[in-house]
Amino acid sequence: MNDGFKPNLVEMGPYRFTEFLEKTNVTWNQNNTITFRKLRRWYFDAERSNGSLNDNITTLNPLAVSAAYFTRFHSSLVHYVLNSALRMTRHKVWTTKTAGEFLFDGYSDPLLTAAVLAPSLTQNKFTGNKFPLLYLKNDSFDQGGVYNMETGEEDVSKLGIVRSWNYKNHSDFFEDECGQVKGTVGDLFPPGQKKGTPLNMFVADMCRHFQLDYHEDTEVLGIPGYTYVGGRSIFDNGTTDPKSRCNCAGVCAPQGVLNISTCRFGAPGFLSYPHFLDADPHFREKVNGMNPDRKRHQTYLTLEPTTGIILDLVVRFQINLLLQPSEYISLYSGMPTIFFPMIWLEESIRITPELAQSLKMLLALPVVGMYCSIGAMLLGLFIVAYVGALKLVARVQWSTFRSWKGRESKKKSNKVVLHDEKTCPLMPPVTTGEHNSKMADISVT
Repeated sequence: MNDGFKPNLVEMGPYRFTEFLEKTNVTWNQNNTITFRKLRRWYFDAERSNGSLNDNITTLNPLAVSAAYFTRFHSSLVHYVLNSALRMTRHKVWTTKTAGEFLFDGYSDPLLTAAVLAPSLTQNKFTGNKFPLLYLKNDSFDQGGVYNMETGEEDVSKLGIVRSWNYKNHSDFFEDECGQVKGTVGDLFPPGQKKGTPLNMFVADMCRHFQLDYHEDTEVLGIPGYTYVGGRSIFDNGTTDPKSRCNCAGVCAPQGVLNISTCRFGAPGFLSYPHFLDADPHFREKVNGMNPDRKRHQTYLTLEPTTGIILDLVVRFQINLLLQPSEYISLYSGMPTIFFPMIWLEESIRITPELAQSLKMLLALPVVGMYCSIGAMLLGLFIVAYVGALKLVARVQWSTFRSWKGRESKKKSNKVVLHDEKTCPLMPPVTTGEHNSKMADISVT
């Protein structure tokens, strides 16, 4: 509460989980779309984690600060009830819970029980009996909602494009362009990607889409691809692009955070890149321990452009809670205004060496086919030329043979045999020419 005091933040973890996604309740529609829900399961990976889920973590009390933020525009009666409840339950600004309770397990609290039992008083839509910081339900698809996606059967360039979410093509949580349902769900993209065309992904946990811009050519496991990175437009408050002012969703913070409070049951949640990367320095000046590093904290996607297959995907976001003074809640009287970093998440997907080898073979098929076609064409030309040469040689040989035979026939026509040596061996052969005169006097008996 002292002037100039800064919370001293120490990064813990990472607590690593293996995530399994499954499309369920799948319906193939006649308009070349598919309707489904996403079932998500997380399994703790203790070997690759830096710490245990039993680690105690002291941080901002998310339940109390969310209750104060949610009721800020309510009547004085609601403020009085909440102020009394916070006192009776001995809530403080800080709280200590285990990592497992903050992540997926959640924790029970009398304040939450009262809010669930009296939804008409608090106008609260949260129906859980425990409060997890991430609002993620393991082995459940309640948060993801219902997706309607293009199959690409009619037009392959539309493959994977989300047409509606929860049966609407516009989110209820953001206005104008920010609330449009577009892009893919992030597991596949249309083939034939171009460098100049940005990628869009629709994320249900954000209740909106975000854009990735081309950054550079790269290579993953020997496969060339295009790398796209998350730009500043995701967290733009209208400073860079006036159309992005709809990111404010009622509360326009300095550049670098996105208001998702309406998407999170009214809790004062604001998204940013980890350690406030690319954000206004104002956020880092309010706390100690922020060290933004582009290599560790940037969101990027590497895509094989011909097939649209993901080679490498790393999505990183930080969840911050807005801590601010309240004239109605004594717990937050005189409190400084801080966008308090609670946790940052990294979700990564990378192609395996086995799949990379199969993809290489797939990409080589057109080249192999082209060379096979050229080879077959050359072989065909060779065969035609060879057969033609054989026919030509045969014609030349036949013509030569006929000429030779003609000459031999002519020679034979000029030669006269007067006797047969076999029948008359005593007689010398008689030929035409100079001997004709000598042989004429010989009498034959």
